[in-house]
This record gives sequence, C-alpha cells and structure tokens, in this order.
Amino acid sequence: LTKSQRASVRQKASEGLLLLAGLLDGSSGELLPAAVSLAELLAERLQELHRLLPLDQLDATELQRWPCTSWRSEVEPGHMTSFFTWFDFLDHLMCEAPQVLSVQVSQSVHRRWLVDTLHPQLSHTCEKVVLVSTSMLCATIRLVQSSFLLDQMVHFLLRTPSLMRLLLRHCNHISDQISMASMSLVDEMLQKPHRDILDILVLSFLQSRCYVSAAADGQEDKQLETNEDSQDLDDDPFFSDGLSDGPPAQPINEDVVNSFLCLVPIQARSAHLLQEGGYESYVHDAHTLVTMCHALSLSWEWPQTLPCPTCLPEKDADFFEGDLLKVLFDRLGCILEQPYELSLKLTSVLSRLSAFSHPLLDEYLLDPYVHLSPGCRSLFSVLIRVMAEVMQRIQQVSDLSEQLLDTRRHLLGLSQHTGSEHLTLLKGIIVLEEFCKELAAIAFVKKPLNRD
Repeated sequence: LTKSQRASVRQKASEGLLLLAGLLDGSSGELLPAAVSLAELLAERLQELHRLLPLDQLDATELQRWPCTSWRSEVEPGHMTSFFTWFDFLDHLMCEAPQVLSVQVSQSVHRRWLVDTLHPQLSHTCEKVVLVSTSMLCATIRLVQSSFLLDQMVHFLLRTPSLMRLLLRHCNHISDQISMASMSLVDEMLQKPHRDILDILVLSFLQSRCYVSAAADGQEDKQLETNEDSQDLDDDPFFSDGLSDGPPAQPINEDVVNSFLCLVPIQARSAHLLQEGGYESYVHDAHTLVTMCHALSLSWEWPQTLPCPTCLPEKDADFFEGDLLKVLFDRLGCILEQPYELSLKLTSVLSRLSAFSHPLLDEYLLDPYVHLSPGCRSLFSVLIRVMAEVMQRIQQVSDLSEQLLDTRRHLLGLSQHTGSEHLTLLKGIIVLEEFCKELAAIAFVKKPLNRD
C-alpha cells in the first residue's frame, strides 16, 4: 500500500507501519527477529526508489537544495518526490520506534542503500553519476534527524577509508561541479551534531601539535610566522602597513583581528570604494555562526587548553594536516584562478571550521603568531602566500581600483559590465578581502566567548 498512486492510501499505510512499530514491546532479544525482517523490507524500498531515479536527467543543484518532503504531505508522485518522502518516513520512524528497531533499520539502510547502491555510484567513472550521487548525499545529510541514521551515514562516509579519501579528493576535482558538490557535502556534515565528524576529519591530525616548531615550545613572546621560505614581512613594503613598529602591549585579541585585517594589501582593497563596512559588518553573522558551532559541540566535552606537543623534534616534518585541510589549503592557494562560487563555498567551509571553539582549531586556523615547524602550514601562512601572489598579479592590471569597483558592482547586481580580461583574478581578490574580514570577526567574537 505504500506504493499506491493515491497519496491518501500511501499516508494511511505509512501511519499503519508507524503504529505497528510503536506496538513492538518486549525485550531486545524477543523483538530482534521481527525488527530484522521489517528493517530489511523498509530499507529495500528505499533502495528500490533510489534505483528508479533517472541519474542522467537529474539536476545536481536542485538535488542538493531539495526541501524536506514530509511523508505526510500529499504531493504528486514522482521519482525524486517518492524517494525523499520515503527517506523522511524512515527518518521519522527511527526517531519514534523502539531502539532495537531503529538500530536495525539504520543498519539495513547502511547496507542496502549506502554500501550496495551509493558507494558504486560515488566511485563511478562517469562524472554525471558521481555528481548526482554526491548531491544526493548532500541533501540527505542535511535532512536527516535520526541519531541512528546519522550514525550510519557518518560511519559510511568517514570510516570507509577509501571512500573518505575519494570524497575529499573530489573537493579538488577537475570538474568544478563535483568540487562544489563535494565541498557542500563537507559543509553539511560540519553542521550535524556528531562528534566523530570533526574528530576524524580534523582534530585527530592536529592532536600531536607537530606543526608547532620545537624551538618555539615554551616561549611566551610571539612572533609572526613566516613559514619555511617566506621573506621577512617587516621589510616587505606590501605588508608594512599591518606590521609596522608600534606599541607592543596590544591585547592578543586585537593583535589577531588586526593581523587578518592587514593581510590584504592596501592596493588590492576595494570594499571602501562602495562604502561597504569593515570587519564590523561581519560581527553579527560571526556571532551567529560561533554560537551555533558552540551549541553543537557543547556536549562533546572538548578540552579548554592545548595539549603538549607529542612529537620529537626530528619528527617535525612528519606532520600531516589531514586530507580535508590539505585539500582546503590547496584550493585556497588557487583562489585567484578558480570560479567565484567555488571560492565562496571554500571560504564558507574554512570559516565554519574556524568558528568551532576548540583550542587546536583556535591555534591552527586563527593564530597568526604560531611558530610553524619547517614544511608545515597554517591558514594564516597560506593566506600570506596568496597575498604575495596577489601583489605580483595586480602589477599586470591597469586601473586596478576602477576594475575592482566594477567587479564589486557586478557581483552585487549593480552593473552588467563584465568585460575585464582579469575577471577571475578580480573576483578572487574580492573574496580574499571579505574572507579576511570574516576571519577577523570570528576571532573577535570567539575570544570573549572562550573566556566566558
């Protein structure tokens, strides 16, 4: 009856299944046989609906943004609608049913839908299939509410090593669409209440703090990190406005904020040309983001202080930031040559990571003064390298300020003029300026929150 063409019949059948699940009573051992059988039937239906989807005809963007389709809604049947309606029903059932049934349903969904159906599509040689299946994961990760189903989806994505590495490599795919969908998937995962996501993707790699130079361990006086082959920025005219000699007794929070604000060379700044605000205009959004991330991680019992570095000095070069941060930093290094929408998604993911209140994230992503071991990089050091490239590239752009202003107007919908041959470069510079203001706002908001 759940396959009926009549919405009212499908809804009554689903209500009957929920009622049946709620009537299951007894010990786990007594319920297990019935739970296993029912779970297989329910998961088989999801698998069947997925296989009916016309993958070559689906729009990936529409799929990623698919709204919640309640199983109670009387919508016209269609392949997409039928799949998401059934997904919502299973998600709802796992929130309401006895634990033994919820566990069995989630495990059956993991095996039948995720492993048997989605996994082959994610590793397919056809880019369209990869794009659609990744977009499907984006939508379902965003929509899932059941902790049991979320557990299985996280297990599938992050504890299947070959799949996790594949999905993260796709963030830097030759296809911009696949890169966009893959980064959107990461962004959606970071918004779910599951501790393993950050632990596996980021924190497990930072825990040793092998990125910190052994020579700097125990020092209290902070100096700006220049990385292994960066020049002394105090003597660099491109950055001297932000690093001039001045009173040394500024509060740390103010130092951090100013360090990000001064990253973009004056010649490349353009927000003031449209009388747009400074980093203060980002403070409200940053407060909202930091508050959301703080609430999400509140029950995870994160430490309040940094752990001691656990690697030996001769092992400094062994530090690896992890596949996620590697691909994000690599893409950030190419921000002057990639599509605008992709740059926005990239900076969105980095901002969200920076907004979480963990001491390792604070140090690695938001501390401009951390002494890095040779061969290691941080978010700030990557930005320094990009800004050096900006200064080289803008020498080839005539009327830079005017072209940046025209590009800003175009991005805001105030102008249709897009004739610049340097349009990708100009958009990248604008994204960098706004990203640095956003990071400054996050740092400004987080310091008082951390002290509280």
